[in-house]
This record gives sequence, structure tokens and C-alpha cells, in this order.
Amino acid sequence: MRLSEEIHNFTEFLLGEQIHALEIHKRCDLDTLQDLCCLVLNRLPPRYIRHDVDVLSAISDTEREQLVEKTIVAIEESLKFLEQDRRQAPRD
Repeated sequence: MRLSEEIHNFTEFLLGEQIHALEIHKRCDLDTLQDLCCLVLNRLPPRYIRHDVDVLSAISDTEREQLVEKTIVAIEESLKFLEQDRRQAPRD
């Protein structure tokens, strides 16, 4: 059941912002990018909001920087995980 089209996870916005800032979308295919997003979002706490402006006005610059840093770390860890994914290797 979907409650509303307006309710969304602010962490998804931060993730998308960093994917473009780090130009990850230019070096990953769509499947890898989707896997990456799932892995990253599962590593970060969700922040559900109705309007982006609500969270942007409610958090300090320091808190936003911390969220961005956590997002970047989760991206790096998830990329390493995908690079080492055993599913890519042939089975014994």
C-alpha cells in the first residue's frame, strides 16, 4: 500500500546528488547503478519527508555535511562490495 506520492526518503535525494557529483552514473551500467543504490540505501537510515524544503530548513549545515559524508562512505563501501561480488565469478 502506498500512502502518498509526496512522501519520500530524503536519503534517496542525497544518494542521487552524490552519484552525479562523483560521476558514478558515467562509469556504471544501469544494472550496477540500481544494485549500488539498493546497497547504499540499506546502509543508511531513512529520512521520510513530504517536501525537500522541510528537511533542508530543519537541518543544520553541519548535519547535512555529515549526511553527505555518510552517503559517500556508503557509496564507496558498496562499490567495493559490487567489485568483489562472487556472483560474477564462475562456480566451482
